[in-house]
This record gives sequence, structure tokens and C-alpha cells, in this order.
Amino acid sequence: MISTEGRLAAYPFVLLSELRDAANEHGYRIGPEEADGWIFFRSASAPGEIGLAAASTSGPFFLSVMLQGVARALDAQPATPWAKGHARAFMFGTRDDLHARVQAVYRLSVSLPNFPLEKYEKAVAGIGETEGERAQKFRIGQNIFRDALMEYWNGSCPLSGISSPDLLRASHMMPWSDCATDAQRLDVHNGLLLSALWDAAFDAGLVTFDDDGMVLTSGRLEDAALEALALDRAPRLALRDEHRPYLAHHRNHVWVRN
Repeated sequence: MISTEGRLAAYPFVLLSELRDAANEHGYRIGPEEADGWIFFRSASAPGEIGLAAASTSGPFFLSVMLQGVARALDAQPATPWAKGHARAFMFGTRDDLHARVQAVYRLSVSLPNFPLEKYEKAVAGIGETEGERAQKFRIGQNIFRDALMEYWNGSCPLSGISSPDLLRASHMMPWSDCATDAQRLDVHNGLLLSALWDAAFDAGLVTFDDDGMVLTSGRLEDAALEALALDRAPRLALRDEHRPYLAHHRNHVWVRN
């Protein structure tokens, strides 16, 4: 709770319950712990912690984020102060806004580049380098990569809006075989969560995207496919700087221009 001196103060039970609900409903169920007016929560399945605070049950609400990568990616109004050891804090006018951003923090936390890599390294520890074992590692990596993309893109194809898991594919911008390291292979910024038709077209180099997220097509894309992809209604991809080197590789090495 923000006091008139700008410091964070103690919480009544009703307000503490509001903050606990915002954390618990979106994956942060370890806690609460209170320090300097922030209420801290952690997750058993996501790295880092969050701190929550509020001026009253009607807001404003505050969210403090530990992970620098999450803080950079979160689209919200910055606020001060933030919790000790955290990267940044944000302010929201409504309870719904707070819930949406806590959910976004969880999704971003489990899809940051280092987290899928850490999961992969733990999963393949002790697996050798025979042909069968390499195939096993590939399957493990693909599953972890897909899970990370499902979280990052909120479980739906950003171009078609399709959200049925059976119709979604984890698409690499820089193909698995072209990556120099496992970190590149499992970097969530090296992937798109695409519906099956978009994935097939992207993988074959019949479509790609420019640095602004606008779709580019190949001259080999037939009219029926153009119509099925509904390119005239395809939105611009929401890209970060980390996506662009991988997309440049796709344009230069996978995309079939004509």
C-alpha cells in the first residue's frame, strides 16, 4: 500500500486477499512473504519472483518484477519504487489489468531464452551421442521449444488466431540444423507458434516476414494457398529486437523469393 510519503505500508486482510488471488490464479502460489510493503510470491514452475502492492481495493495496483528480460518485454506503465533486487515495477489502474499482467509475467518467465535451455540441459543430462540418443535429444528439445512458444504466444497463432493445440506448430526461424548452439535452438525468439498451413508455408520458404512483422510472400505461392492463408487479413507480427536476426536468417536462407 502506498502511503502519503510514497512508501509502502501494511495491508488489511481484504486487500491482501486481492493480491494473493492475483498471484495464485496465474501460477504464483508460493508465499506470500512481506517486506517493505511488497507482498512477494514465487512459482514452482517459473523462475524469479513477483512483488505485489496496492493503494486500496480499487487501485492503483503495483507489480514488481525480478527478471530483467521480463521487465523489458512487459507492456505496462513503469512505476517507482520497485522491490529490492528487482528489475522494475509497473502500475495498473484496475484489478483486471493487474491480473492480465501477472499472467503475462508468468508466460514470459517460462519462455525466456535461458529457461527452456536450462530445462533441456537437465532433461538430456546423461544421454549419450549414438544416433538413437541424438534423436531422443531432438524430440526432447522440440517439445520444450514448443511448450515455450505456447506460453510466449499465449497459446494461439498470431496470424490466424487458431488456438487448438492440435493445429499449432512450433516453427523455427533459423532451422534447428542451422543453429550453432542449443541456446539458439531453444531461444523462444527463434520461433513462431503457427497454425499448420502457416507453418508449412513458413518452413518451405513460401512466406516470411520483414523486420516490422509484415508478411512477405514467394512468387511460388499459388493462388489457392494465398486465399487459404487469408494474407489480406494477416496482422503484423509483434516482434522484439531479439526476433530480427533470426528472421533475417530466414529471409536470406529459407525464403524463396521467386
